Amino acid sequence: MSPPPEKRREELFVPAEAAGVRLDIYLTETLSGVSRKQIKKSLDAGKLFIDGRCERRAGTLLQGGEALLVTLEGKAPQKQLAPLTILYRDDDLLALAKPPGLPVHPTTAGRANVLDLLRQQLQQAGESVEPVLLHRLDVDTSGLLLFALSPRGNSLLSEQFARHTLQKEYWAMVQGRPPDHFKVENHLRPGRRGRTVAVENVGQPAQTRFQTLAWTPGSKEVVPLALVAAFPRTGRTHQIRVHLAGLGHPLLGDRLYGGREQLPGYEIQPRRYLLHAYRLILTHPNGNRLTLEAPLPEDFEAFGALMSERCTDELLSL
Repeated sequence: MSPPPEKRREELFVPAEAAGVRLDIYLTETLSGVSRKQIKKSLDAGKLFIDGRCERRAGTLLQGGEALLVTLEGKAPQKQLAPLTILYRDDDLLALAKPPGLPVHPTTAGRANVLDLLRQQLQQAGESVEPVLLHRLDVDTSGLLLFALSPRGNSLLSEQFARHTLQKEYWAMVQGRPPDHFKVENHLRPGRRGRTVAVENVGQPAQTRFQTLAWTPGSKEVVPLALVAAFPRTGRTHQIRVHLAGLGHPLLGDRLYGGREQLPGYEIQPRRYLLHAYRLILTHPNGNRLTLEAPLPEDFEAFGALMSERCTDELLSL
């Protein structure tokens, strides 16, 4: 008995510039290695959804702003990924810049991931060291990711993460005009469909301090935006995303928590939720304080440049 064919599951957000394009043409031009015949097969099998509604017509014209989910037969082609950018390295620890869209851990789907890529990179350099991941970042979160390279580094740095004695700073692009300084303290627990929800007096305590670094004025046609620095005291799943969304300032592109994926009046649109692990301040195993920073990825820099053009105050320097 032959094994069942492998499946490829793709989720896409249709940008405004794709309005008027046929569904099958958009998919074949967007998805690498996919033919219109494969798209038709998925349509006929009822395995293509637009905004949660099953779609069976290849000629459906897109309007822009739709969420597409399609299951195809066959494996996704392996992308040629650029080497990981190492930001800091010594005998005890290694810090790298995680790109957005790349999982940290190996997945059941066999996708490329940070841990495997780093191991390969070190092996190709002739090194036998085994990197130990000290924390995690969600798939679409970019920025600073820390690994231990020695038993001493693993023990001492893991303790700092567990005791919350190191300082973490994230940058987030959000909707609206938050206060200059604000703080959220509540309890979080896992919710349905991958969400994290805030609850009263149960779940895990979560605390984040925020500072608004810059903002752009809005209008009836244009959504106001803000660049916010987040300083989480705890490290719960989706903590920063949930805390900001709960205040009415969700991350740009954060569909799970109500963030806009289309911004009327702006030349560029978010392709992911815009959250970046910017800085870590820790105690090195040698006893010295160490500050590590990760440069902003291109999509974040593009929004930073856009905000710089529109800011009325000289607050922003990216």
